[in-house]
Amino acid sequence: MKEYKIGIITYIFICICMSISSLISPYIIGNFVDQLISSDSISFIYRYICFFLTINFISIIIGYYSGVLYVKLQSKIGYSINRDFIQKFLHLPLSYINKQDTVYLNQRINNDSNSLVIFCIGIIQNVLVNLVMIVVPITIMVSFNLSLAIVLISIAVVYYITYLLYKKKLYKVNLQYKEDQSRFFSKLNEQVQNAKFIKLHSMFSSFFQRLNKSFGILLSSALKFQKVNYVFSGLDKIVLMIAQIILLLMGGHAIIRGHLTIGKFTIMSSYFNMMLGATRYFFGLGQTIQENLVSFNRLDELRNLSLEPNGDIVIDSVSKIELMEVSFKYDDTIIIDNMSLCLSKGKIHIICGDNGTGKSTLLYIIIGMQIGNYSGQVYYNDIAMNEIDMYTMRKQHIGISDQEPSLFTDTISYNIHLDNSLLNEQKDQHIDTLSNMLGLDSFINSLPQNLDTIVNEHSSNLSGGEKQKISILRAFAKNPDVLILDEPTSALDNDSRTNLRRYLNEIKAEKIIIIVTHDFDFIDKEEDIIVHLC
Repeated sequence: MKEYKIGIITYIFICICMSISSLISPYIIGNFVDQLISSDSISFIYRYICFFLTINFISIIIGYYSGVLYVKLQSKIGYSINRDFIQKFLHLPLSYINKQDTVYLNQRINNDSNSLVIFCIGIIQNVLVNLVMIVVPITIMVSFNLSLAIVLISIAVVYYITYLLYKKKLYKVNLQYKEDQSRFFSKLNEQVQNAKFIKLHSMFSSFFQRLNKSFGILLSSALKFQKVNYVFSGLDKIVLMIAQIILLLMGGHAIIRGHLTIGKFTIMSSYFNMMLGATRYFFGLGQTIQENLVSFNRLDELRNLSLEPNGDIVIDSVSKIELMEVSFKYDDTIIIDNMSLCLSKGKIHIICGDNGTGKSTLLYIIIGMQIGNYSGQVYYNDIAMNEIDMYTMRKQHIGISDQEPSLFTDTISYNIHLDNSLLNEQKDQHIDTLSNMLGLDSFINSLPQNLDTIVNEHSSNLSGGEKQKISILRAFAKNPDVLILDEPTSALDNDSRTNLRRYLNEIKAEKIIIIVTHDFDFIDKEEDIIVHLC
């Protein structure tokens, strides 16, 4: 909010101006009633109408700009908070990320952020406006009738006591309701994400039962939430009813006795309702604070999570990677036990082994995705990994082709180059050569928009082999010092496999090449360094 303080101050100033204009209207109407009763001319009516129209027209214009400014502030601040928390999430340890329900977490961050933004902007505006709505009318009413002012103060005390009694219960039901909302959204998304699996196994009924169960929990939570809030608001209505009865009794007696004119009673009635509305706002503010305290605490819980460690040394190039007595275990299961390994240029390093033997874990250790979760040391050019900026390292010097490629709903060109803004003609020619080598060029040329063709959601318009070739091409595109290919031949045809192996032999003198594979025909047993995990 400090970042947008000028906009917020402007918005608050506009809101105070609007509240002042609304305070003027009852006074105009009350005086109009008194003059209407006593006057025998209608000329004053036109003056009042002109003045009244001017005030309201100005209020409408100010209201429009106030609404526009509010939408801008809410949208920009809400986006900033969402962006910062997503950035925080992406820098958390991989071990934490893997345990999260990301749909639930994303919905939780989005809802809580927006709730807090609306609350924080609103509370600054509304507190100031409603203070004006209390102080100004009380000042006027005290001059009219001291007793009514005392009644209002008494009502405010009753409101406050009611809030204290319900504060903890309001917080508890709001917390449970928001948690159940986020979990239900996650289960709802589960139906869409697993549509193919559900259809394949005809599990429509089973998955709807999962959804129904989650909805039942949400409904129970919502009803409890509604019950507590209704009791709370019901007490508010009772107090309001009593206040209005007191106003009618005291005001009616004052008019009959000649202590008040009808116009002044109209003014008092309007100001009394304004004050009561402002007082009720502070009464309801307690409920709103408890609701948003839930959002704040849930975000604060994420904000206080420790980031994964990352050094600050930036390396210009990589000539050697060395693992020394590295061990890794998941819970109580040892995955990698006291491994020492030297990876250098000039050789292709093959990592093989059965499923579950730690091949992917070893890759994650090598590229700095498990810093702090293993014993032993990993060195890049004889510099300890925990001292190196591994974010920059992976961005600039490591090219990775995953076993299950991640492609975005964007152009094929974007999926190859990602955010590389340093593309030039020489690199484009290099990509063309690699595309031809993998046999991807004929597929691209067959598309109506070539490299500008959009990859559908879940890459449904690409075959498995095409997705894998794009992933391999992406790894080559940055011309990295360290090239990692995870099962690169699993979906390739024979010609592409042969061409890929030939190309790797050509570039191995300039790169550290690491390959995970079960394809023994792809391995050169005499030339390659084979690391067998068991």
